[in-house]
Amino acid sequence: MAAPRRRVRSLVEPEPGENELAESEAAWEEEVLRIAKEHEEGRAESIPWEQVRAQMFGERS
Repeated sequence: MAAPRRRVRSLVEPEPGENELAESEAAWEEEVLRIAKEHEEGRAESIPWEQVRAQMFGERS
């Protein structure tokens, strides 16, 4: 007697549709503009990559 066949779910997510891509792009654009405005108004500051890298991964030798 043969073993029953089981349906295997794909591990790969389907490609997003055009509407989903447009919504994602609009959300990212809004976020980037918000952060840029905060920076221009002095309510946010930039941190040099070297400092961020050191905080995240430790000092480089």
